[in-house]
Amino acid sequence: MTGLIIWCAVTALLAAGVAAVAARLARRAKFGERRERWQDQTTGPASALFNALFLAAFALSAVLAIQAYQHAQANPATESQALSRLYLDAGELPGGGQLRAEVRNYATTLVNQEWPLLPQGKASAAADQQLTALSDQILAIKPADNAAQTTRNEALGAVDQAISARQQRLLDTHAELPWGLLICLIITAVVMVGHGLIVGLPHTTPSLVSLLVEAAVVAGAVFIVFTIRQPYHGALAIGPDQIRLALARFH
Repeated sequence: MTGLIIWCAVTALLAAGVAAVAARLARRAKFGERRERWQDQTTGPASALFNALFLAAFALSAVLAIQAYQHAQANPATESQALSRLYLDAGELPGGGQLRAEVRNYATTLVNQEWPLLPQGKASAAADQQLTALSDQILAIKPADNAAQTTRNEALGAVDQAISARQQRLLDTHAELPWGLLICLIITAVVMVGHGLIVGLPHTTPSLVSLLVEAAVVAGAVFIVFTIRQPYHGALAIGPDQIRLALARFH
């Protein structure tokens, strides 16, 4: 989170710096010193329109990105709960010690091998094999009584839940905002700040400060949207903390 704040601040400062340089260059070129009356009359409506377009693009992008991120956050938690339940049930089955060791190995594979592949949208082949082997071993168990049958069924249910949560997690690695929406966000941001730069020429100190603040805030907002547009990529990428929590319970 600290890194995100630092990069967001750097982005905002760079945007403010670019706006300051652009304003200085435009002032030297003496743009805006001889505006006609019709230009002043259209300044207000145009400014309101550009602000509304940017806010609409930003709001839609932010809502979609946050919803996708929150949805993706729920899957590792569900997966962790399924593995914890499977670990408990496995201990009550014949060969429970070996089954529990394989559950631990599978969770370790998720943390060490599969999670680093998630930013590329890939899965671990070893995790596939381990989960399939776990399911086959539990299916091969012959329950001695009704209690064992119930435990076996619960273990199989936990395996199915782990498989489903993992599949959804892998699907979430491909979730991202449409590029058309992101491009629209960038264009509206540039147009809004550019409009403020042009119509304010030649800038006085108060109007220049206002422009720089606007550029910094807009750049920071766009940066945050780009940061959370993919749940498993970037400074706020979802980590394997929930799976590590399950592993901590296993020992």
